[in-house]
Amino acid sequence: MNKKIVLILTAFLCVSALASCSTTPSANDQGQSGGAEVTTEAAVTEESSDPEVTEEEYVEPDYPELVSDENSITFDDGDLYTAHCMNEKNFENDESDCRLSVADFKGTKQLRIEVLDFDVEKGKYKTPKIVFDMDELVGSENLSKVKSFSCDITQAAVGDFKGDDGEMLHVPGNLMGTFGSNVGEDCSDWYVPTGSASEYATAEWQCSWVHMHVEGKWLLKGFVDGTTDSTLVFMRWSIPNQADVYIDNLTFYDEDGKSIPLVYGKGDTQAETESGEAASPEEESPVTENAENSEEKAETTEETGGENGAE
Repeated sequence: MNKKIVLILTAFLCVSALASCSTTPSANDQGQSGGAEVTTEAAVTEESSDPEVTEEEYVEPDYPELVSDENSITFDDGDLYTAHCMNEKNFENDESDCRLSVADFKGTKQLRIEVLDFDVEKGKYKTPKIVFDMDELVGSENLSKVKSFSCDITQAAVGDFKGDDGEMLHVPGNLMGTFGSNVGEDCSDWYVPTGSASEYATAEWQCSWVHMHVEGKWLLKGFVDGTTDSTLVFMRWSIPNQADVYIDNLTFYDEDGKSIPLVYGKGDTQAETESGEAASPEEESPVTENAENSEEKAETTEETGGENGAE
């Protein structure tokens, strides 16, 4: 009997001990615990908050230092060096009328091509085709010596490019095109020089300009001495945004890669002044325009769509 009483008391003591371990904390303990909890949550929230993100302002790169040869056409004297627009059907086909001048771009004088015609149906500016008369530049008796050429091409934004999402960007967009030439005995053969000048292509979607150095070679066909209609033709494929093209350092080379001297006499093709009249030798100062500050621009046509590609 005594043993049973002892066992019952022992069991009672164990239950009492367990109950005391699970007792609810006092009000003071609860307050202290709650305070600690709030502090911890605040600390976690502060650590996980993201710092404010700011976009860095885009800075355009420096324009490349263009390299010229002693026989390069640099346009520094304000002359167009026979450059003129091709016009087969009064600009009613894919060819665009252009305004040609010599302008200062990024500190160097270059041939400036302002594309004037916008095809409303296609939503693009038409293709400028600029012709250089080879016999006048190197001499009819030296045409067969010309085996290659090189030049610098720059395209600069004038109007804005409208993307598919409606965003307007002041960029040149796509610069694509080719060089062709009229060669052969009667200058009726159309030949595209081999090299980077053939179907050149680049694009720029941040900077306001884009530059290329291109080269081309006459391999299968070439110019013939004594001809007077041999030409080199620059073309830029149509684009939806308004952008001027600049050509500089046009140089011709023989089969050994040596530059060919020019025989062209200054004054045969004078660059236009702002009034549109030919400049006389005494009026060379107005010939050069500052392309970056010039207020005179070709008429801007409302852009449509974000399509941008070669025809």
